[in-house]
Amino acid sequence: MSEPRQPEGRLLVTDHAMFRWLQRAGVVDFEPIRQALAIALDRPFKAVEKIGGGEFLILQGGLVFVVRDGVLITVLPDDGRHTHARSFQRGDAPAGANAGA
Repeated sequence: MSEPRQPEGRLLVTDHAMFRWLQRAGVVDFEPIRQALAIALDRPFKAVEKIGGGEFLILQGGLVFVVRDGVLITVLPDDGRHTHARSFQRGDAPAGANAGA
């Protein structure tokens, strides 16, 4: 998801700022949502934890959930980029990959 574009002459509100406002103004109670997400990812999380855990990806519902040391740190669209993550981490990007992109 990309950030909104600033309309001319108007304040730009980022997704992060919107989330924080919803949370801190009490507009949305995120705890039930947080618990539902944890429950939805419980089965794959426990399976990976049994074989060592660490840092891993959970692919579910068209999304990539990035988990590090038992903490869900971000959620990305499943656009295929994650399939090259290990190669990029080792520094041997697949042929045709643009390292500067």
